[in-house]
Amino acid sequence: MKKCIVSLVFAFSALVMLSGCIVSEDKLTDKVTQGIVEYEQQQGNRLEVTDLKLEKSDGKGYKGVLTGKLNGEDVTYDVTVD
Repeated sequence: MKKCIVSLVFAFSALVMLSGCIVSEDKLTDKVTQGIVEYEQQQGNRLEVTDLKLEKSDGKGYKGVLTGKLNGEDVTYDVTVD
């Protein structure tokens, strides 16, 4: 019985720690979009993001395409997230 309780406590602790490290895809998309917009602002540009689609790639990474307008011109970025 004691072994079962210890196992359950260990499993629950592992689940809590893992859930704290997992970022939802929506949050990831928001953070990537914000990072790219901030980078372009630092370069003196104005980027309006229309869409960002990310798909899981090998391992923990994501790949996708960002579309928008950079200083009024249509742009497309290939995005890789590690």
